[in-house]
Amino acid sequence: MRISTLLSLAGLAAAAPAPTPVPDSPPTLIPQGTWSGVGQIRAQWNQADYTDLGCLTDAGLWTTNEKLCGTFLAKPYKGSSVKSFTLYSAKGSCKIYGATLNCGPGDGEYIFGIWPWPNSIPNVESLRYGQYGLMATWGHNPPAKEEGPQEIHFVSYREEGKYVWLTWAGLGWKGQGPKISS
Repeated sequence: MRISTLLSLAGLAAAAPAPTPVPDSPPTLIPQGTWSGVGQIRAQWNQADYTDLGCLTDAGLWTTNEKLCGTFLAKPYKGSSVKSFTLYSAKGSCKIYGATLNCGPGDGEYIFGIWPWPNSIPNVESLRYGQYGLMATWGHNPPAKEEGPQEIHFVSYREEGKYVWLTWAGLGWKGQGPKISS
């Protein structure tokens, strides 16, 4: 997927030149970054050592198959006094329907925010929507690779397994990769 596709989805194509990744410089994850620019959405266990339990696909599904991790654009939202942002993937804008996260075509932008510590992972920005943030699936938590990606929703505390916070891992490039400014 091209970075220019993400920029176009977010309406940033006119504001910044569309960079093209250099084939010899694969993206490198920058863990526990701030929700801005291009990155992956990671699923981190809400207890003990906050283990990384996979990522979200472009459609907003939870997977433990690293080859299926999506690339997202977090665009700052200026209409709030607290840190807020909108999310996009190659599938479209990310939103909450009911209690389930998904990314795809649809109506408008949804505004996400950062869950305040001490209720999440210390010193890590965790995604929230309204008063909700902790997430799980109805299947295995985390999903087994053989199950494929699973829908992720806000916990109801009836799910089995590990609950997760969604965190941001910015993507950086070695050498002459694209420079994205938010």
